[in-house]
Amino acid sequence: MPFADTLGSEGRAVCFAFLHAQCQKCHSPNQAGPFNLLTYDDAVEWAEIAIEEIEARRMPPAQIESDLDYTWPKPPTAANLAMLREWVAADKPAGNPADTPPLPRLPDYTVFQEDLGPPDIVLEQPQPTQLGSHGNDVYRHIVFPLHRDEDLRLRAIQFLPGNRKVVHHALLGHLPRETAEEAVRDHGGRDGFSHPDDRAGGFQDSHGIGFRVPPIRDDGQPRAAFVGGFVPGVRATVAPADAAMVIPAGCDIAVQVHYVRTGKLETDSSRVGIWLARQPPRKVMNMIYLSGEFAVVPPGVTDFRVRGSYTLPRDADFVGVVPHAHQLTRWVEIKAHLPGEKQPLLVLRVPQWDYNWQSPYDLEKPRRFPAGTRFEAECAYDNSAANPRNPFDPPQNVWHNETIHDEMLLPMFTFASEQPLDAKGESFKKFYFSIVRSRFLRRLVDHRYKYVADPQGNVVLSPDYDPDDHRY
Repeated sequence: MPFADTLGSEGRAVCFAFLHAQCQKCHSPNQAGPFNLLTYDDAVEWAEIAIEEIEARRMPPAQIESDLDYTWPKPPTAANLAMLREWVAADKPAGNPADTPPLPRLPDYTVFQEDLGPPDIVLEQPQPTQLGSHGNDVYRHIVFPLHRDEDLRLRAIQFLPGNRKVVHHALLGHLPRETAEEAVRDHGGRDGFSHPDDRAGGFQDSHGIGFRVPPIRDDGQPRAAFVGGFVPGVRATVAPADAAMVIPAGCDIAVQVHYVRTGKLETDSSRVGIWLARQPPRKVMNMIYLSGEFAVVPPGVTDFRVRGSYTLPRDADFVGVVPHAHQLTRWVEIKAHLPGEKQPLLVLRVPQWDYNWQSPYDLEKPRRFPAGTRFEAECAYDNSAANPRNPFDPPQNVWHNETIHDEMLLPMFTFASEQPLDAKGESFKKFYFSIVRSRFLRRLVDHRYKYVADPQGNVVLSPDYDPDDHRY
């Protein structure tokens, strides 16, 4: 039956079932969607814009392309869009609210993920974070003492923000207790704060990019690593049934939290929930960083390409990926080149990148990839005045660095394998060294007056350099 024939109460039920299944998880209070789609009045107000965003493939779940099946909602179909257009064309009839069928309850994002059961361990933030009304964003490593002298094998872990208005995202990891205590002693002061009201426990990493890499254990288990993350709309990081995340004995949980300001004094006190594996797992979880290689995106370019790659050292199950870049990015694409295969597999393509939407994409079922598979990522940056998301007017050099006004290409992959894939943290160190190189070159360009960034992104001798000018 055409939808136009059911635009009364039955049409209302169909519309609301679609909105509930496809939209409301994100378009609800404190979640990633920029407006709510919970009520009839919400739908009336936003229907035309919603259709426009879906058809233009700007609405993030509707736009990704892949040869793999992910757990995210599938893009709306042509029939879904036709239904919405017919409803709008009919002047958005309300139908009878009493005839709307009961819909499943939406997840409660203020509590730990209910379908996992209560966490086995809940860690409270030792000291609240306080943010002044204005100033720079704060990247702070909050340490959650664990006090465990045995390895913990986790089936899931979740960071639960206390104040979602100020927690932009977070990366969860573990550090040896002695390393965390040293970092708090050496960098636990006011490093990274720009407002007199700023307060926080934990530490500001001296390099600003993450955890130190202590020596690995004799069994190859890394003692410092990321294991999960948080962005709005995402709940627990869950391992496949035959795998677990390992928190080595003597380690504490350390969470790198990106805080943003709201224009008034804010506080946050977050928690970490841990679910332990019920059976001894056969595999361990790995987080691998695939970093793009570049130093600077010069001003004026509209299609500046950056690429990076990672090759699997042994067979592993691909579990999921979090594509990551910043504001100049136009699109991101990730492919897998399998040994002996001529055509690469499209892992994920985000054709219209949105910095405000950076979500993990987990496979419906992990897929095995053989040793020697090369994962390649590529993105394009637009550092021109025509880019409405360019943070600088006029455009200027944008360097490879971690703040929101810098750029990076850093997809983060999760794999399950019989042995750790990157025990020495080489993928993270590659990213780290690239950041250090970029910062060094930036100092040459910004402070020495002798070097400039050319249109290809290379740092070269300035054509205006005068060797007789003794400022150099």
